[in-house]
Amino acid sequence: MDQSAGDRPGEQRTPASVDEQPRAFLDALVTRLPEPALIAGVDGTVLAANDHLRSLVGARRGTLVGRALADVFEGLDRTDLERNAAADDETLTVTPAEREPRRWLDLSFERRDTGGETVYLGVGHDVTEHHRREHRLAEYERILETIEDGVYTLDESFTIETVNSAVTSMTGHDESELIGSPATVLAAEDALDQAAALTRELRQGDRDVATLTTDLETADGETLPIETRFSTYERDDGSYRHVGVVRDVSDRRQFARTLAALHDSTRRLFEAETKAEVAGIIAETAEEVLGLPGAAVYRFDQTENVLRPAATAGVLATPEADPAVVGPDGGIVWDVFVDDEQVSLGSGDSYRPLGDHGVLYAQIDREERDARTLELLELLTNSAEAALARVDRETALRERESEMRRQNEELRQLKQVNDILRRVDRALVRAESVEAIEQAVCEELIESAWFSFVWVGRDDGATIEPRTWAGEAPSYLDAVSQSMGGTGGPPAVRAARTGEPVVVDSVTDDLRQDHWRAEALSRDFRSAISVPLEYDGFLYGVLTVFADRTERFGDQLASVFADLGESIANAIQKLNSRERRAADSVVELDLTVAAPDAPTFTIAERLGTEVVCEGAVPTAEGTRLFLGVRETDPEAVRATVESMRTVASTSSVSGGDVHEVVVSGASLVRRLVDHGGRVVEFRTDGETADVVVHLATGTDVRTFITHLESRYETVRLDARRERETHLRTEQGIRSALDDRLTDRQQEVLRTAYLSGFFDWPRETTGEEVAEMLDITQPTVNRHLRVGERKLLDLILDE
Repeated sequence: MDQSAGDRPGEQRTPASVDEQPRAFLDALVTRLPEPALIAGVDGTVLAANDHLRSLVGARRGTLVGRALADVFEGLDRTDLERNAAADDETLTVTPAEREPRRWLDLSFERRDTGGETVYLGVGHDVTEHHRREHRLAEYERILETIEDGVYTLDESFTIETVNSAVTSMTGHDESELIGSPATVLAAEDALDQAAALTRELRQGDRDVATLTTDLETADGETLPIETRFSTYERDDGSYRHVGVVRDVSDRRQFARTLAALHDSTRRLFEAETKAEVAGIIAETAEEVLGLPGAAVYRFDQTENVLRPAATAGVLATPEADPAVVGPDGGIVWDVFVDDEQVSLGSGDSYRPLGDHGVLYAQIDREERDARTLELLELLTNSAEAALARVDRETALRERESEMRRQNEELRQLKQVNDILRRVDRALVRAESVEAIEQAVCEELIESAWFSFVWVGRDDGATIEPRTWAGEAPSYLDAVSQSMGGTGGPPAVRAARTGEPVVVDSVTDDLRQDHWRAEALSRDFRSAISVPLEYDGFLYGVLTVFADRTERFGDQLASVFADLGESIANAIQKLNSRERRAADSVVELDLTVAAPDAPTFTIAERLGTEVVCEGAVPTAEGTRLFLGVRETDPEAVRATVESMRTVASTSSVSGGDVHEVVVSGASLVRRLVDHGGRVVEFRTDGETADVVVHLATGTDVRTFITHLESRYETVRLDARRERETHLRTEQGIRSALDDRLTDRQQEVLRTAYLSGFFDWPRETTGEEVAEMLDITQPTVNRHLRVGERKLLDLILDE
């Protein structure tokens, strides 16, 4: 115990007038008390204290006596002593001023008078643990009242014992209404049955905490979705108590419903087949699922380099809103697309890029713009971008597959068409007359299952006259006029008039305007093509083909038929030439032609002299002309010819009087030859040309002249006559050879021929032939050259 300033144990510092015995008794009493105790003077000074108090306040021995109570205990002074001593059953709760950690002491003081001195005997109790528990309970109460979740306790019969303010706020019941009431006031019986089952598991140790999701019944009769987590603990009397936390899960449940709806929308997005459909689902989802006031989806148009509104919803779907097309100077929408970064405005609105596909604009009320809304919008944006990318991939895949199918179909068609063309080509080669060509083409084409009706007609000036046909419903030709008058008309008339193929993808188009379409459709003709049979501007006729399927004649097939038309025309032209050469007689025409642009006319006009065409050899690029220019300087001729743009090359032959001139493109001589004529004589002075030409017997002279008139400004038929051509028969050729070749020339030719001189490679040489005939090699060469020349003159008749 704290002692006086003297060295004797138990001695206390007292005034001289104080009786020692009573004080000694009090000192001894303080020392022996089992609780913290002290004696204080009326001035609030510590006169004595035991070890329990010294230990409590954390003071060293001998340091308490003489100190003021206010220095030992926070806020305690002599006034407190007097007031406490005068009161009954009251304590002073004090805390040591220099003690860490802090302690708390409940003190009760009694006034004692000893030998004329008044002192205060104070006895205390250490209430530190109690105080700390109370403090913790107060903290817990404050926490329970401030958290948003409800906290409650129930007894083992599910009677409500305590609730915090969050529970009353959730349910609308006052605390007084709930305390002591059965839990059924808030929850249905089946929910309490579930809670009872969970309680049994808790009591049996099968779980530590139980979770139950149910609905609470509020004071206004509504229900509130909640989730409660609770446990139990045992009381001192052996009963147990429920303690739990209840949370309003309305937002969570709504969020779950929104997520489910968003999932459904995402599924729809990934089932959509077009970007337009995807855009519509995005805008609809933003409004109906996310609850946004408005939304717009802009799609990037690569062709125009703009962002076009593809879908709108909510307030943006009204005519007044009508979002505009956005170009490179279109502000925030364009910037978001180009920078690929989202932008959110203070108003709440959000612009979000959809990759390379466009931009999503979402109107969001500022009050509604929370983390959950933004999270849902982000999910929608990601799904939208993925759906658009998928549509791109699938569209590209479908296009590739479609292109492959198209190519395969074209290859299949091409194979079938090639088979048809091979049959037609064989028929063209075998044909012995124009009529046979026309009939063979119709018959070969109709053999294909692709075509229903084929016919060939010729232009007689007024109509397209049907010549041959094959297939179903030839009555079409009787029902439809093929007049060349007026405009429009059936495909054959238009092809003849324009000189270009005419394709009709669907006969039903303009059905009421063209009579021929109704007639064709009544015979189940669905599509058609007509191609002119034209060679070098000369129309031999028109080929028309009908099919029983629309769009049968695609680009590839139309191109094939155009080539087929040229092949037929070429075959007719060659047949006419062959007939002329093989005929026993020909038609000879004397013509006067003015063709100022023809190369021969230009040469004659520039040289100021007559030019004679000695012969012509058609080439792939043009015509090789052999022109006779008499009594003219060869160099002048060469210079004149070389200055012409249509001349590819020139050279002098036969001593300079004849010039080989290769001209590009068509020429008058070439046209005469190509259309079945053989030029017997051709001479021009630069203004007109006098021409003698042979045509095969049966050639339509009027059509031949009409063709020339369509090309040149003046064509006049001066004379027409029949000529015998026996030399064209085999017997005639042999007889002519006998007349033209000497015996020696025939001997040399026959010897060379039979000895293999004309074989390739040669079996004998000219020297060996000379030895066989016992003549010199130069003599053999001369006889061979002269004999070959006479033979070629006879065959080529040039």
